[in-house]
Amino acid sequence: MNRTLLKLCRTMVVAALLTWPPPAGAVPLNPHQRPEPCLSCHTRPPSAAEAAAARYFLIKGSIDDTCKTCHSCCRVGRLHLETGHPSDTSDWDRSRFTTPKTLPLHDGKITCNTCHFHRVPDAPTVHMLRMVKMDDRFGVDWSALCRDCHVGY
Repeated sequence: MNRTLLKLCRTMVVAALLTWPPPAGAVPLNPHQRPEPCLSCHTRPPSAAEAAAARYFLIKGSIDDTCKTCHSCCRVGRLHLETGHPSDTSDWDRSRFTTPKTLPLHDGKITCNTCHFHRVPDAPTVHMLRMVKMDDRFGVDWSALCRDCHVGY
């Protein structure tokens, strides 16, 4: 199977998984697509001023808990926790890891949103990751994303 067709199939599978299972009797909506169904993640949409003040009115107590409402990737036994990557924390070894230069923190904490876009970005990416480049020859270049926090990566 050629790479273009493989990428298309992978995109279709991811899109299907993000909208499954739909609520009974409802048309499935992907909260990452435009126009976003705001109430998928927020109890009410924040105004521009509220969002600028980091008042998001999330349906759960934190960004990570809100993401976990739909995504099971960060639950025990899945990749993120198996690799020990921290999230929803501001406590990390400063001798090995730096505060991100460009990646966003929320109230000083690493969250899902630090590495992942919460809406579909304009440019193609892998797993909606920030700063990850697609390369037809080598696949994925993770270095810019990891290097933003990891010393000597």
